[in-house]
Amino acid sequence: MLRTIERIGTTAAICMAVCSSAFAQGSWADALIDVKRIDYGVVATGAETLRVITIRNTTGAPVHISSVSTACKCAEASQPSKSLLQPGEEATLDIRLNTRQFSKKRDTSATIFFDSPQYASVLIPITAYIRTDVVFDPGIVRFGTVDFGAGAELNVKVAYAGRTEWQISDIRIANKYLTVTRVEKKRGNGLVDYDLVVKLDKDAPPQRIRELITLVTDDAANPYVPLMVEGTIVPDIAVTPEVVKLPRAMAPGESTDIQIVIKGKKPFIIEKIDCAGMPDHFTTTLGSQARPVHVVKMKFTAPEKSGDFNEELAVKIADREEPVRFRVYGEIRN
Repeated sequence: MLRTIERIGTTAAICMAVCSSAFAQGSWADALIDVKRIDYGVVATGAETLRVITIRNTTGAPVHISSVSTACKCAEASQPSKSLLQPGEEATLDIRLNTRQFSKKRDTSATIFFDSPQYASVLIPITAYIRTDVVFDPGIVRFGTVDFGAGAELNVKVAYAGRTEWQISDIRIANKYLTVTRVEKKRGNGLVDYDLVVKLDKDAPPQRIRELITLVTDDAANPYVPLMVEGTIVPDIAVTPEVVKLPRAMAPGESTDIQIVIKGKKPFIIEKIDCAGMPDHFTTTLGSQARPVHVVKMKFTAPEKSGDFNEELAVKIADREEPVRFRVYGEIRN
């Protein structure tokens, strides 16, 4: 009897240890994922939906992502941008809904599997409602790559089937460089068609755009319908490197040379280079000839005040309202 009790006690201890270990393995991986749950809300048929998950290695050891899967084909997961993460590195992966082949309420999940430094898996619940009465064509406003200053315009068709009185009462978007105009094209027999004209302003600065347009309708139950906008505005003129790090600490009054390359899609003239934070400590001689590529040599003289610095410099280009910017950082020590 005593041996039986000992065996039961030993078995219980092993079970507790295994369960504790499994919990620990799960918790270390949970902490790496920035998204714990994905709720797409109510989306239209054909709409492009995307959620980006970031995995950051906050451990002290290499982390290997072995695979990613979803429990239903109504949600699709991309492969991570990289599978082996050294400490401090991060990867991203995308989760998209299949809104053309699936409809109505969808509850599923995505699972990320790890096999190093320990086996673990992280389950991310996914929920959505794909409405069939509203259809987008195309399902996303994809501007692609747009040159700075060029602007862009795309059209999206919105088809509704239900009430003849259905209306888009308002359109909301946070990005001030995007405007949306709705044009009613058809109404009758329970069908309503709109065209959405989405414009990207010519003054939009270089940036990656990933925004949601929200259509506000007169549906009492589900008034909001999101539409995704994606694109990248590339600069016409770029500085390389964008961030200059001084190779060593400098003493007050000491000077060092800095070299940057400024490249454009067509010849241009550099009028001046300013640094508001250290106006008298960066000097250069600029030519007056228009070129598509300028190799600029600058001299930096350290100020008397010691400490770390991180300064932005503005490159003024002739006939270009917005300057091109880059940063210089380093340290000054007595």
